[in-house]
Amino acid sequence: MSLGDFNKLVREKLGFETYPYQKHISEEIEKNLDTKRFIIVSMPTGSGKTLIELSVAHYLSSKVSNNIIVLEPTRLLCDQMYHRFWKRVFGNDVGVEYEGNCESFEQGRKIVVSTPFTTAKCLDRADAIIIDEVHHAFGDARYEETLVNLEPRFLIGFTALLPSYKKYLIDSRLVKSLGQPEYLAYDFKSLSKIDPSFKLPKAIADIFDSEFNNLEDSLYEAFFKGLIKGNKETVKFLELTFYTYGKEAFCESYRRLIGKVEESPYIDSICDSKDLSHKARALRSVLNIYRVEEFKPVLIFTSRKSTAYEFERAISDLGKVKVITGDSSRYERLKVVQNLRRGEIDVLISTIVGEEGIDIPEAKLLIMTDVPQSALRFYQRLGRLIRGKEKDEGESSIKYLVVTLTPKTSEYDNLDDALRNLYLEGVDVSYLIEKREDKGPVARVVDIISKSGGQVLINQIDDTKKRSSLSLLSLLESSEGKSHIDEYVDRTLRDGKALYYYDDEIMGKIVSQVLLGSYCNIGFGETYMKLCNSEYKKIGEILLRKKGSIKLDKKSSLRPFMKLFLSSNLSEIMKELSEKKSEFEKELEGREFSVEVHVSKIGNGLLAQILISATVDSVTVNPKIQINYYDLKDEKLVKLNSLIIAYSSLINFYKLTFTGNGKVNSK
Repeated sequence: MSLGDFNKLVREKLGFETYPYQKHISEEIEKNLDTKRFIIVSMPTGSGKTLIELSVAHYLSSKVSNNIIVLEPTRLLCDQMYHRFWKRVFGNDVGVEYEGNCESFEQGRKIVVSTPFTTAKCLDRADAIIIDEVHHAFGDARYEETLVNLEPRFLIGFTALLPSYKKYLIDSRLVKSLGQPEYLAYDFKSLSKIDPSFKLPKAIADIFDSEFNNLEDSLYEAFFKGLIKGNKETVKFLELTFYTYGKEAFCESYRRLIGKVEESPYIDSICDSKDLSHKARALRSVLNIYRVEEFKPVLIFTSRKSTAYEFERAISDLGKVKVITGDSSRYERLKVVQNLRRGEIDVLISTIVGEEGIDIPEAKLLIMTDVPQSALRFYQRLGRLIRGKEKDEGESSIKYLVVTLTPKTSEYDNLDDALRNLYLEGVDVSYLIEKREDKGPVARVVDIISKSGGQVLINQIDDTKKRSSLSLLSLLESSEGKSHIDEYVDRTLRDGKALYYYDDEIMGKIVSQVLLGSYCNIGFGETYMKLCNSEYKKIGEILLRKKGSIKLDKKSSLRPFMKLFLSSNLSEIMKELSEKKSEFEKELEGREFSVEVHVSKIGNGLLAQILISATVDSVTVNPKIQINYYDLKDEKLVKLNSLIIAYSSLINFYKLTFTGNGKVNSK
């Protein structure tokens, strides 16, 4: 199919024309595909490389007989690109799959947009592979094994930037089967030459991770798990201060608030440390890539004075650095700006005072080391960079914005309003989505589960979830509110990163109290006299009022019994639970009982109805227990877990009612 046919298709399906430079690059790729099978294309962020990828798929569809796989690094990008482009242009010929689903592959769709993990699971061979963000593929074993095993006839990768060192990381097996890659590199200058109508973005945005070291990570995890005790609002403020501004600002605030927070070895270790904070280390990393001599004058914003002065110490060897804060007089501020414009200052570090009233149109690089909660403050910061003098069109007119964010914290969540402001101001944010994926607090929950061997009881993540008793009555009467971590756990479940089941030992003891309450309504004799205390009799009264049914449906009450595990470990967990089921069945051999479990959908989760019938001393009890599984959709997992809980409750029930020598065994 010709390029003209593709341009017509784009016009019909997307409602716009391809640009001349996009047509030119498509023609270059097609020309190279006549002799080359391995091509790497680099194009600047915001120049529309997705349209080129569509063009390549359109061209390859006439050259290959089977499938064309489009690899995206994240499920978020799979969804975004599939709905915005691939589905609209190619209709039913294209499918999208991630998280291990294979339906589109099994249906034989001509084009499938997918992640490397899912593709490797679902496919043995691929005729052609198009890789978005191809820089991920070099040096990443997951990508490399997928690409090598699929043995494609054609491999075409796209990226905004391919660092030179990445070229040396290409798997030799790919080179052996496909030949040396052909590199087609286009920067803003070359695109402007190809197409004079090409419009440069006002600015390009980038994100850098401010990674914690081990000491910092230990303190943040202590905050995250609720191990730092004290006034609730104060603890929350200190947590935010720590991950947003670093240890200098944190320790300054902590010393000011002594008495409102309990002493902690985690805090002492951080405040005794002489190392640079994670924010200062990230700033040095940024300036090692965006070199001061190439981008000066550089503007750096932080909201805390102590952090600003730490930054000054951290980068003093990289150029002439000056700090302005609220302590600086108006005269001092004006003098600093004049010196900066004359080239006597390379880097200006500013707190809130510099967010308005100071115009530095000469600035090429703005680094935000925190994201202001106020949209207005973010807008004012942004204005220091991009509302300056208009320059002649060309590469030099592009300005750069770098935001440093702390992974596995809420800083990544706070970026949404900021991104919206960037977009409205003409700043290109098209590739920030990929960088944000899996970087917020959900990643912290996943990380804790991973470090705990792949599954963890929720009270090991959240210290506030520890229970002093396992009383059914207290569970039914509980009205616990949400803790600081509940929202993150819920999002981890909704995002499909983790699943859970209720701990069968704990829940078994809870449900066994339902059986005992039923028994105490109709039992008799020595066992009844010794066993049926006031608590079990009260449970029995509740069962009479509820017609033999107990509902365990309060999300807050059920949370402490949740055992979280990574979604990727589902098959291992199912095997483990199946083995436990067999063990329990053997232990219950010779007992007179029956169990039925029915699972139905309810809201965003599932409802398990457990019908238990058990006979002891000629007394038969048959209560019904309903258990809610919030944010779970795997019916097999829920049914198996509910069955094991029922078996565990029966084992407890028979132990408590066994009267071998006239004594009740209450172990």
